Amino acid sequence: MPKDEKPSRSRTGARRAVRGRAAAPYHHGDLRRALLEATEELLESQGVEGFTLREVARRAGVSHGAPAHHFGDVRGLLSEFTAQSFEQLSASMRHWQSRAPDTAFDRLVALGVGYVDYALRHRARFQLMFRSERLDWSRPSLAAAGAEAYRQLVECVERLGREAGAPAELDSEKVALAWSIVHGFATLSIDNRGFAKSFAGSHSRALDAVRRLIESARDAFERRA
Repeated sequence: MPKDEKPSRSRTGARRAVRGRAAAPYHHGDLRRALLEATEELLESQGVEGFTLREVARRAGVSHGAPAHHFGDVRGLLSEFTAQSFEQLSASMRHWQSRAPDTAFDRLVALGVGYVDYALRHRARFQLMFRSERLDWSRPSLAAAGAEAYRQLVECVERLGREAGAPAELDSEKVALAWSIVHGFATLSIDNRGFAKSFAGSHSRALDAVRRLIESARDAFERRA
């Protein structure tokens, strides 16, 4: 900034607000929510590698010991945050399925689009969801939320089998195929710039592309085991 240029009131006010937030005593009505919101802020700006309980506390405007008292440790906080993320992912998949025609394959396509839609809208959350070394899967909330998201995929594949007249046993290869398509697409879209450029940074184009990918594998999904 040039020496003779004074900071704008808006920037000065924002800085004061940040300092005040960090220094002020806790005054939120919901400590858990405040810490989870601060966790999302920090993950989006610093990533999981730069994540610390001390910085979460500072951003939430609480004492340094508040996150540990409420969640135990870093893994505890990140695990509860990720449980919330899986709940949101499940909601996204349900939402997209509710808008699709009521056939097994259409529901599977919609579920996949809902998966990628969530990943691209919540990149920091999605990247953490599969960092098992930072998560405690023995926590009931995380285990239950992850299982619910997976259950939706399994139910789609089971219904596909019933409609195709396949044996009653779950076709694990079809589950793996569906998950590989949507998870691989989402991960490449987030982590690989070259891959993302093929959609010109367009969210809707990305969703159209993953929809076409799933549809291109229709024969594999609908074949009898």
